[in-house]
Amino acid sequence: MGQIFMNFAAENFGKIWPVHVDGFIRLLSSLRAAFDGDLDSVLILAVVGSAVLPRHKMPTDITYKQFLAGEARRELTTPLNTHSIAQITGIPRETVRRKISRLQAKGWVVRNSDGHWSVGDDARRDLEPMTDHSLEYLSTLAEVMRKPR
Repeated sequence: MGQIFMNFAAENFGKIWPVHVDGFIRLLSSLRAAFDGDLDSVLILAVVGSAVLPRHKMPTDITYKQFLAGEARRELTTPLNTHSIAQITGIPRETVRRKISRLQAKGWVVRNSDGHWSVGDDARRDLEPMTDHSLEYLSTLAEVMRKPR
């Protein structure tokens, strides 16, 4: 499937690329504003979120409404510590530690009793507009790819 999409995207580059760049700029700009200019923290929270909803365990039938309600998250979580976040992102460990501390103060990440990080309920609520922006971005891309050449 990946190669088929790559071929499609390459053949329709002139149609897809401008929509992607415009949407990506809007998404990054809104994320940057929500995170007080700190895109490293965006990346860190994305990695923590990915561990909370790992691709290989994610139920394909989960809806956005269920996601917002926090359903099915707890049993999916993959353990993730500060060292792992630093390795995945390439951000120095001490920087990850400082940024995680700020995210924790906002309630956007929580440390579990086993010492692993998870996304806090406040993040889901506070950053819902960012998730909406992400869905808009993906929807716009899907729409432009659906239209015949």
